[in-house]
Amino acid sequence: MNKNNANISLSSYFNDIVIHYYEDTDLMESIGKNLGVDVKQDFFLALSFLYPSDVVVSYEEKCALKAILQPLISYGPINRSIDSPQFILCDKGVALILAAHTKEELSAVTSAVCEKALEFLGEQLPGAFIRIGIGTIETSLLGIERTYQNSLKAVNAGEKFKKERRVLDFLGMEIYSAINAMVLAYGHTLISTILLQMTEDEQKILGKYYKCKEEIPTVASALSISEQDVEDALRKIKKKTGLDVNDTEDNFKLHFVMIAKRVLEKEKRRR
Repeated sequence: MNKNNANISLSSYFNDIVIHYYEDTDLMESIGKNLGVDVKQDFFLALSFLYPSDVVVSYEEKCALKAILQPLISYGPINRSIDSPQFILCDKGVALILAAHTKEELSAVTSAVCEKALEFLGEQLPGAFIRIGIGTIETSLLGIERTYQNSLKAVNAGEKFKKERRVLDFLGMEIYSAINAMVLAYGHTLISTILLQMTEDEQKILGKYYKCKEEIPTVASALSISEQDVEDALRKIKKKTGLDVNDTEDNFKLHFVMIAKRVLEKEKRRR
């Protein structure tokens, strides 16, 4: 970007930031103020709206998506006062960066803007499965770049770990990514040292125990066994592994082992 960009729009300004197409930060901050945003003081939140990664998305489809979602601009406290194109075209869709003077303002509108986006998409693109990635609330030029990238990462992680979920928050999805990386690195060791000490039935009961939010009556009902059977299995697991579901630290370890089991099974099916 240079000083000759007198007619720059907010969309092209944000686009240059997210691809780091600039060298002069002072100039970028000045241009931002002319457009209506103060990158040194305001806060920004990127929302990406993306088709699945295996879908070929045309330029016309991106423009149509942008037109459908255009009313979402009004959810940005600063955006609504700027009369300028604001959507960024991505590889698989479009992105919008909302701006506000405080983090609280952006936090307050996040759920509403996602709900409204799903409503618009359901009405006008009922056959399309478009995911919404929510970035992190950031400030500064680097923060704008980061929230944009994080919104894309949220969708990428969601496509892998939560395929049926439409709205994906970066912070939530990064937990799955971190767990997945940890499991792939250490999961086999965990299983060989802990899980293999249990019988298949004990593993089944323990897995259902966590799926049923550690409610023994619910586990018994789901597996059509008695509550006593569930309690006996948990006692046997404690005796065999030395880990007690009633101890906070031990319970975390056992839960993590069951997560590792599921992740490794999914990874095996994927190959």
